[in-house]
Amino acid sequence: MRKASLIAIAIVLVLAGCGNGETEAAGPAFAPNQTAEAYIYIHAGYVGQAIASTNAQGEVSVQLDEAFLPHTLAAVDIDAAEWNDDNTASYVVRGNRNFVAKYVVYNGTTYVGTTVGTSVTYVSADDQGNPAGNQDLELIIIRSQDSMADYFSSIQNGGFGIMTEFGGSVQPVTTTSYGQVTKRGSSYWNFGLGWQGNIDAIEEFIDENGWHFNLDDMSRAAEADANDQRLWSVADAVTGATLSDFKDYFINAQMALAQLERN
Repeated sequence: MRKASLIAIAIVLVLAGCGNGETEAAGPAFAPNQTAEAYIYIHAGYVGQAIASTNAQGEVSVQLDEAFLPHTLAAVDIDAAEWNDDNTASYVVRGNRNFVAKYVVYNGTTYVGTTVGTSVTYVSADDQGNPAGNQDLELIIIRSQDSMADYFSSIQNGGFGIMTEFGGSVQPVTTTSYGQVTKRGSSYWNFGLGWQGNIDAIEEFIDENGWHFNLDDMSRAAEADANDQRLWSVADAVTGATLSDFKDYFINAQMALAQLERN
């Protein structure tokens, strides 16, 4: 499975004009039975994944997913007996205070969390549990295609855990309040069209219309429809998607699709 070497690949493809809105039927056939993947930092808080593939006939499809970052995976219930002010950090979003485990482990390294403004920063801990690093764990995760791919795989195999005390037993995080550690198939934003419904709309659009489009081809309706939704269109086709980060997801799909080999 191939991975895009740089997020900039997508920007180059889109801005340089990855075609002129033609469908895949108009272009060269793709080699059968292959996959490629790409990752992107989405909505200032998630790692997006796109997996492009072809079937035995060389027909293209793409699957999108999104991983929660440490501040979500480390969330705890402050009212539970094992959590208190000493072993948690907190941050406020939209007036709500959220608590996370102070000590987390990612791929065998221990990190300690501190509140910075309206967020929590995790840096590597010294042998006493004090902050010793100078780089946010989330920045380490989103540094490159490889680091994001590693994170995506690792958290689904118990590679991220929390501790109730420094040096204590590590509790692997395998679920979140949404059900899973990634959004696909979870209960995240499960009202109305929701996250999954939006992703389905993007995937179906690409399946039916291809992916050779520029950023200038993508526009969101200025006014809401009868369902109070502002739909995205690509060229002259309505996608059915409404989420604000539509372009980021489409770019991520393009990053993966651009790596597929043609006959």
